[in-house]
Amino acid sequence: MLEFFKINDPLRMAGILFLLLFFRVPYLFIDIPFTQPELLWQMLGERTAAGNLPYVDTLDGTGPFSMLIYWLNELLTGNSLLSFRIFAFLLLVVQIYFTNELFIKINAYEETNYFPALIMAITFQLSFDFMTLSPALMGSLFLMLAMGHLLSQTSINANPVPAVLLMGFWGGVAFCFHFPYLAFLPFLILAGLLIIGISFQQLCLLLTAYLLPVSCCMVYYFLQDGLDEFVKLYLLLGFRVSPVYHVLPKDLLIIFSLPLLLAIIGYVNNNLQHRMNVTQQKQNQLMMVFLLVNMGSFFLLDRVSPFQFVMLVPPLVYFIAHLFGLSRKKSTQQSLIYSYLFLVPLIGYGGTVYQTHASTVDRYAVRPISTDKNSPEKKIMVLGEDMHRYSGTGLGNPYLNFRLTRQYFKEMDPMDRKMKFYRDLRKTSPDVIIDAERTYDAWASGIPSLEQRYHRNGQQLTKKE
Repeated sequence: MLEFFKINDPLRMAGILFLLLFFRVPYLFIDIPFTQPELLWQMLGERTAAGNLPYVDTLDGTGPFSMLIYWLNELLTGNSLLSFRIFAFLLLVVQIYFTNELFIKINAYEETNYFPALIMAITFQLSFDFMTLSPALMGSLFLMLAMGHLLSQTSINANPVPAVLLMGFWGGVAFCFHFPYLAFLPFLILAGLLIIGISFQQLCLLLTAYLLPVSCCMVYYFLQDGLDEFVKLYLLLGFRVSPVYHVLPKDLLIIFSLPLLLAIIGYVNNNLQHRMNVTQQKQNQLMMVFLLVNMGSFFLLDRVSPFQFVMLVPPLVYFIAHLFGLSRKKSTQQSLIYSYLFLVPLIGYGGTVYQTHASTVDRYAVRPISTDKNSPEKKIMVLGEDMHRYSGTGLGNPYLNFRLTRQYFKEMDPMDRKMKFYRDLRKTSPDVIIDAERTYDAWASGIPSLEQRYHRNGQQLTKKE
């Protein structure tokens, strides 16, 4: 099998496609749960398609470009879970191909082949949720485009101006998909100054290009009279809200421990055993810092789960491929790659089975709760963080990220908060409100029409006839 991928021929991607499909077969026999992030993304698409403007009518911190994709997905496919899987699969295939072509272009290895693509396809099996249409996955493709232009500048006599422009622009697009990718802006700046050696004018060009996508979003929201909401909910408040741990940090460490260990060994061996020229030394430095920045983006996450670390895969593959390639003995190399091919999917399958049967499954999976058995068609608003209650509440629930909503309302002037809450309820007009956090009375206080509109029965408020 290894010999098949040790040929520089794009047709090798057919083998990668087969492997990705083959690795998905065991998941058909595992009860993969419908996850809370997927429920959130479906509701975002549903509300946006219904005419609700993100950040203004729907309070959540998902990236504007990601919301655009979920809106289009809702229009085209009804935001089905199958469409999430299919589009994510296609994105993974494109990213594998692009990353392998990038490594060939920059002469990262002595041999130009599809061996890194093979390792990348295997590494993507670390977790089942790499195969869902997450903002992190969608933004990762554009971040790799930015990384490609950065790595292209390690070669001698490269023209930096167009590369700097595109590097900044694609980085800005990635940021508009996924807020934690903001961590890569300092990386691009420092890498450009210290490793590539760009001038001050080129630095200004990079920053201007980076800000262009988010500036377009700000102009759009300014025209929609929603600039304040966009700035606060996406740019200012997201990283100040405590994250939700769908998967515990120790479990994340277990999932990524094997490839991280091999990548570290590959980095050390690459420096000690491999005679690198100046270009290769720069590439090695950039990929190691890129790996560390990926890990550092943990502190900007609003939801902690393996899919958030999809951008760890390209730098991990870079060093693991070097480690496997340094072995001159064919038998040793085959033993390493076949062991990796067996162990990584096993980690993915084992982790999925563990998560679905562990006591902490409710942190991640959606457990539907019937809020009104007699009237399933009623609009339901949920004032609380329990995502299990959100199932089937899309059109009646503007506060999809209640942690962010609570922080947003907390920092508002009391009168502005009342006006905002009144407008949201008037536009949504929910039939049932699940007041899990007991905030309705405080937010509706002083607004007679709201105080008299609903009848309370414990946590549930029902609209009066």
